[in-house]
Amino acid sequence: MPRTSQRPLPRHILRIGERRRELGLTQEGLARLAGFSTSLMAKIERGAVDLRSLSAQHVVGLAKALGLPLNALLDEDLPGGELAKPLLLPVYRAPEDLAREDVERFAITPEQVPPGAEVSRLAYLTLPGRWFTTLDVPFPLTRRVHVMAELRPLVRPGGVYVVRHGEGMGFATDEALRGSRLALYPLDPSLPTLWLEGERPEVVGLVRAWLTWE
Repeated sequence: MPRTSQRPLPRHILRIGERRRELGLTQEGLARLAGFSTSLMAKIERGAVDLRSLSAQHVVGLAKALGLPLNALLDEDLPGGELAKPLLLPVYRAPEDLAREDVERFAITPEQVPPGAEVSRLAYLTLPGRWFTTLDVPFPLTRRVHVMAELRPLVRPGGVYVVRHGEGMGFATDEALRGSRLALYPLDPSLPTLWLEGERPEVVGLVRAWLTWE
């Protein structure tokens, strides 16, 4: 039900705006990370939308973008009254963004850090964008995807890597890199396909996880 009175906002609704500001995000930036519209984000923060009426995809997307457990969004009280301090990962939408400091940040909780990963090397690479890829990667290439990668030269049998060839960067599976020929296909139609024979791209990172939205 939309709010029609001037009653104070519930604590769990106030928590959303507080966390957004703590992360240095605008409503537009948070909405983009969560996977829905800025207008819906504004309605949520002013208490005009009951979070329990939203789809599970929207609620989970918002929780992940804020680095909060689901009960922090849906419940008034949390055990102990404390929220875990979020870890802020940079979000890169194109290879050239890796040289920038003023990029968006995506919050995760300590529990979301992959085992053995160095937090300082983790980042999200957003698809689609000016990336290249082999066609056998396990994440979808026709939907919006945040790929969590550890940006250091790790090699793991059966893994998916972040690779660089010249000024181009993208994704390749361990299996594809072992073949005699390699094609890196662009996700941006303005870029050419990279055909590599007798040479291999540099491995600069290991894919750890990914998030998808419709």
